[in-house]
Amino acid sequence: MNAPASEPLRPVALVTGASSGTGRDIAIALAEDGCNVGLLGRRTAALEATAERIRALGREACVLTADVCDENSVSAVLEQFLVWSGGAVHVLVNAAGIPGPLGDNVGQLQLTDFDAVMATNLRGPFLTMSRLLPVMCGQGYGRVVNIGGTHGMRGRAGRASYATSKWALRGLTRSAALEVGAHGVTANVVAPGAIAVERMRQRWADQAVEEGVSESVVLERYVQAMGMALQRPNETADVVATVRFLVGEGGRNITGQEIVVDGGVIV
Repeated sequence: MNAPASEPLRPVALVTGASSGTGRDIAIALAEDGCNVGLLGRRTAALEATAERIRALGREACVLTADVCDENSVSAVLEQFLVWSGGAVHVLVNAAGIPGPLGDNVGQLQLTDFDAVMATNLRGPFLTMSRLLPVMCGQGYGRVVNIGGTHGMRGRAGRASYATSKWALRGLTRSAALEVGAHGVTANVVAPGAIAVERMRQRWADQAVEEGVSESVVLERYVQAMGMALQRPNETADVVATVRFLVGEGGRNITGQEIVVDGGVIV
């Protein structure tokens, strides 16, 4: 991505949930694209591993250990981040998230579980945006990408807490987009469907062994059951590529939108 002419040549990004999975891969991709990157998450050792990969690219990385639910911890590490970055932030990606209980219907779902999902998936982005959007507005430039999910675009039985959190994240993002657009700041949601992470791949492999069929048969059955038009599951790289697009020149006039990356399930 290119920073505006009035800003430092080296843009600065902050990525939450950067210790593993999609958040880690987004952080590394932004470094590949020229950003110095702040890495926010709960697991210091895993964040340091991400930081090492970024530094190997010739970029700078700042490890920020905090739980995105904790207002005081987030406030403290964001102040640390802004000191490190010289007070600048060009990109914010909120990738931290938890799925919450699977299969608990409303009426069975515990309030503590519901609150935990809302705190991570909604409160966390609210806290980072609340502190960093004013900085972006003061610069006259910024890109915010919140990682949502397709359950935030439809209901799903047994996933009420997750669907609610991601649906609410859309409202937060759209409202912010209207508030900060005049200052050259965009805010969007990338909504992935199921991603073929190692856990899912292992489940397909185990199922293939159990049934005595090939993994390709299990995978074909899965994509058909999901109704995927492209007949392939998401890879993390698909989400990363969409984030790159939104924070790059291609996304300069896109704001307040949700881009679905799910292989054609929601059409």
